[in-house]
Amino acid sequence: MYKKITGTFLDEITYDIASSNWGEREWANEFKTMSTAGIDTVIIIRAGLGEKVIFPSKSISSFRKIMPVYQDLASLFLKLSESNNMKLFFGLYDSNYFWYRNDWKKEVEINIAFIDEVWDKFGKYASFAGWYLPHETGDTSSRIIELNAHLAEYLRKISNLPILISPYFLGRVNVYEMLIHGEHASPRSVDEHVRQWEEIFENFRGLVDYCAFQDGTVNLLELENFVKATAKIAKDNGITLWSNVETFDRDVPIKFPPIDWRKLAYKIDVVQPYVDKLITFEFSHFLSPNSIWPSARNLFERYKEFLAMKDVS
Repeated sequence: MYKKITGTFLDEITYDIASSNWGEREWANEFKTMSTAGIDTVIIIRAGLGEKVIFPSKSISSFRKIMPVYQDLASLFLKLSESNNMKLFFGLYDSNYFWYRNDWKKEVEINIAFIDEVWDKFGKYASFAGWYLPHETGDTSSRIIELNAHLAEYLRKISNLPILISPYFLGRVNVYEMLIHGEHASPRSVDEHVRQWEEIFENFRGLVDYCAFQDGTVNLLELENFVKATAKIAKDNGITLWSNVETFDRDVPIKFPPIDWRKLAYKIDVVQPYVDKLITFEFSHFLSPNSIWPSARNLFERYKEFLAMKDVS
């Protein structure tokens, strides 16, 4: 059976995309829309970033000054997930500082207090189905192995719910590569990618359950080669591979419009043999008929037409 998109991130600690400025009414309507479209899993991409959090967090406010919280989105998303029969993966806190400076121990310390608070406050919800580790990298840099392994070990102790990561390929030249290699920057090859992720997956064995690479971080026509190679090393280490099918376009000067529907169709097509589930960053902004982007509404219509031609599971 052909796989459609059945999961989406919820990005309400907005970092590099515009806020929709939705309230409870709009979110309730959006969750119904997502459910009708076949979404059964939502992932809070991060419950906090720097000075911003999605609920009044005592652990983060004791660590640093935070912005006032005018709406408890964590409670709202969990309630809406329950009423729409969805599973919710809860994203942790990203200091946007310590781990970038290789101070992974401080990042872990802050998050352990945050995890305790989150589990105590929200663990009772039936929709609370897993955790998301929001510290994204494309290789072994930023002490990502130590950071995520320690967080996953702690999460296992308190809940034993499944854990998801969504890293990126270094399949195209990006800011990270330019900083490290300057004018000699070049995309990583499939073999280089495999060598890095064999080491990471070996360390994540028994800790991380699902991995969904961001598919827009490799040149479009190289995507299948990267996903096929990744599927093997993930399976070898007991990690189930998903695909983060990005519904925004990285290839245009504007940050970030909904993707051209033909690119979306291609990306969904080529990963079919290699992944168990398709999730997206991110339905509400880039694929929803309720989006603030008019072109997202058109993308949704093309997406439905595309699926109508497939034997969809």
